[in-house]
Amino acid sequence: MKRFALLCVFLSPLAFAAEPIDWLYAEIFGGYSYLPNNLNTTLNQLSWTEARYISGYNVGGRYGYKSNPMRYELEVGYISASANRFNVNNILQTGISGQTNATDALINVYYDGHEFVLTIVPFIGGGIGYAYVSSHLYGSGPSMETEFRGTDSVLAYQGTVGLAYNFVDNYALSIAYRYFGTTKADQLGEAFQAHLASAGVTYRFDGGYYK
Repeated sequence: MKRFALLCVFLSPLAFAAEPIDWLYAEIFGGYSYLPNNLNTTLNQLSWTEARYISGYNVGGRYGYKSNPMRYELEVGYISASANRFNVNNILQTGISGQTNATDALINVYYDGHEFVLTIVPFIGGGIGYAYVSSHLYGSGPSMETEFRGTDSVLAYQGTVGLAYNFVDNYALSIAYRYFGTTKADQLGEAFQAHLASAGVTYRFDGGYYK
């Protein structure tokens, strides 16, 4: 009997957690970023190619409106990764440092699916907007010091899949995978791309309607 009572106490908040509010919400998020090569250009009569990066990060915030099963939001984010190699005139450089970054503003639309486990909801979505891409790379050898700087403003887009855990009516935790891409950044010679894994916390404002 005691075990049954404890189980009821544990499950009771979950039973009420499956009713997220249809109204305005805000979210903060952050996580891991992987950037493929995004450098293929000629600058100062030097050919810059094959940039590779170590693990990076992404952070940002979102403000939106939920009308089950749809969500509409504005997102502002920042993506960054540090370089660990690049070629100049097809020669691998040494003493590598520097970063490539993207600051973005996107309009997103999501579809929230049905709960497949109590309080856990899958979602899928996409977005389109603007990104400011910046790259600053430096090498100390093997034969001379090299430095690359490039920036561009480009059209940006993304696709997202993830899971949301609605642990109380006003709050949710989420995990997501995003593919982020842009049109060609002229000064880099390639499109900026990123594979992003992130976790977020959502607060849903009072005053709305329940689904």
